[in-house]
Amino acid sequence: MALLFLLAPGNLRADHIVGGEFQYLFIGWLNDDPSTGIRRYQVYLNVYRDCIGGGACFDGGDNLDRKAPKETCVVQPGEPAKSADMHITVYDGDRVVPEYSSLSVPFVGGFSDVSVNLGNPCLVLTEEVCQELHTYTFTLELPVSDDPYTIAYQRCCRNESIRNLLNGNSIGATYFIQILPEAQLRENDSPRFNIFPPIAICINADFRIDLGAEDNNGDSLAYKMCDAKIGAGRDELGPGPRTPTPFDDLAPLIESPFPYTSVQYLEPRYNVDNQLGVGSQLRIDPVTGELSGRPLYPGTHVIAVCVEEWSRDSVPVFLGETKREFQLSVSRCGSTVSADLLETEIDEQGRFYIKQCGFGPNTIINESTLESSITSYDWELLGPGGSPLSGTSRDFNTNINQRGIYEGQMFLNRNSFAENCKDTALFLLEVLPGIDPDFETTEVVCDPEPVLFTDLSTTESGQRITGYAWDFGDSTARGRSLNRAPSYLYQRGGEFNAVLTVTDENGCADSISKPVPYFPSPRTLLLEPDQGFGCAPYTKDFINRSIPISDAYTFEWQFGDGGSSDARDPTHEYEQPGRYDVYLGVTSPIGCFVDTIFQELVDVRTSPIADFGFLPERPTNVLPDFTVTDRSIGANNYRYTVTNGQGDQLFTTPLAEFDYRLRDTATLYINQLVSHPSGCQDSITKSISLYLTNAFTAPNAFTPNGDGVNDQWRPEGYWEGASDYRLRIWNRWGELIFATSDVEGAWDGTFKGSNSPGGGYLWDVAFVNSQGEVESFKGGLVLIR
Repeated sequence: MALLFLLAPGNLRADHIVGGEFQYLFIGWLNDDPSTGIRRYQVYLNVYRDCIGGGACFDGGDNLDRKAPKETCVVQPGEPAKSADMHITVYDGDRVVPEYSSLSVPFVGGFSDVSVNLGNPCLVLTEEVCQELHTYTFTLELPVSDDPYTIAYQRCCRNESIRNLLNGNSIGATYFIQILPEAQLRENDSPRFNIFPPIAICINADFRIDLGAEDNNGDSLAYKMCDAKIGAGRDELGPGPRTPTPFDDLAPLIESPFPYTSVQYLEPRYNVDNQLGVGSQLRIDPVTGELSGRPLYPGTHVIAVCVEEWSRDSVPVFLGETKREFQLSVSRCGSTVSADLLETEIDEQGRFYIKQCGFGPNTIINESTLESSITSYDWELLGPGGSPLSGTSRDFNTNINQRGIYEGQMFLNRNSFAENCKDTALFLLEVLPGIDPDFETTEVVCDPEPVLFTDLSTTESGQRITGYAWDFGDSTARGRSLNRAPSYLYQRGGEFNAVLTVTDENGCADSISKPVPYFPSPRTLLLEPDQGFGCAPYTKDFINRSIPISDAYTFEWQFGDGGSSDARDPTHEYEQPGRYDVYLGVTSPIGCFVDTIFQELVDVRTSPIADFGFLPERPTNVLPDFTVTDRSIGANNYRYTVTNGQGDQLFTTPLAEFDYRLRDTATLYINQLVSHPSGCQDSITKSISLYLTNAFTAPNAFTPNGDGVNDQWRPEGYWEGASDYRLRIWNRWGELIFATSDVEGAWDGTFKGSNSPGGGYLWDVAFVNSQGEVESFKGGLVLIR
């Protein structure tokens, strides 16, 4: 696990080391020459870290980038810290191998998530857990030794939340493996675990996880629980007096030699055989490596397992031991398996009661959850005469032809090791005689008569039919009946799917549906009435209320003005005044025909045309009065309404023309409503606003002699709504001697602080008026001294 260095060791945080394991492979001789006596080994070190909240850096890497290593990683936002270099130490017996006293191992590639393996297929985790893995690999070149080689990696510190160790956050960990002399001679490979270690299991739930390993040499493997080892730490921490050694550090440059001190378990609840706590039944199968138990205590635990490697000689030789240490969270989980059937009802004993109406094939529908956690179904049913019926599919198919009540049960995950993964549904299947529903109907041709429904239903064993329910298929509230032989008059044409449901004395019900074609012609063609007349141009909607009809019928309309349509409910526009006869013919899909002429059905009357004008068309602030002049055509009554921009009514009059004065610059809206003697009306709305004019006068002379009379010159005028005002004055030689953008600005007869001489001068004025138009004026003036 990576360590993070700040400015002082006391600030270092590396408390997310959670596990590690070594593996070595013999890959040949130095230069492929056995005479060198130097064996080459490829070594792999898996390091696991806790990644909740980001975790610590992998040595030489970065916990922020999964694709490539970085030089730094972040402990807390805004606190960069360089990660520790990754290195290992190799011992020959108790002597450091000089070239491997502190072997640096590069961080190559990224890291990966460790999958959650609860060891129980019927549970789901309800707490967050996260671990990540990086594999370091390096090559060693070692001569045959009479002593074991020890390959060691040490780091501090462990997770402070560890429950089963004493002072877990103050001690580090040692991950190591030894190549024994016998293993060196045999050119041996160490075992390799088949899967990653589990990172979480569920409290109070059985689990089984395969921690078995494979051996390339076919050696015999034996598994056992073993204790975790201490390594690296803080000199000032830990129980009892401490004597500093060259190996005490958060990230020692040289790992300490074998043997290593075992961790202190938090006794009496925890020890090497009860690493999940006394009573949790933790054990590892010595032959298969299956780890199992039922944890009782929540929290984070350090677990260590070892696999011993023995030769398969007649007298087995011990070849070494591979240790795996990992962090295991005992968490809260939820169960996912629950047996459930699609039942008729639940009886007093909690059994699923399922009623089968009719002899023969039947399917009991399984609604058990969670389907992804169910690996097996087992059905058992005592059939007629006590004959056993069974099945292993999710749903259960039967074929019983004898009336009776049959007891059965359905097992979920019957052979599972975990009790929470099992569930059972007890059920009763009652097989009753069936019903054969049937009916017939009378045929209706062109006359729209009611349809008569006749029941023809029978039962399998002569049981009495007690109920009838008809649905005539037209999706109306009245289209239902509980009578045995009803009649029904459809209100529209079409083919309807009529359904009869019959119920017998046993409570069994069955249904049958049959098509009922109904395509007569209406006795009378009817249209929805309207307001009585329309004003040209008049658009009329023809709503066909004839019964029975549908979109499957054919329609022919003649509107009396030359127009026609084949729609069921057409819309037609009449352009000229007049009274019009309308023809309608209707043909059903089976050829039934009826038609009629609606005499003078449509009354189209002459409409007036509203219009008016303003005189003058643009009232001004100088002349705000205007006259509304009538321009309508064919009107004999008038109504004007004047409103402001907020919709407030200001004035009304029935006069054809009237006078009005604009009192401000707000826009007014005038609506004219006119009527024709026929009763038709028309209206139009127009707006009008006050047009601001900017009038002014320019004096032709002034006398700047200081007597207080006519001492300054400027144009006098009305400037409301004007903008971008500009006044300029030139002397007779074309030199600009005065300019201002202030409408109150005036020339006092001086230029550059001196009096200008008497005589003639030129001026011009320009501005943008209230309508956004540019206006300009120019002229002459005389300065009199």
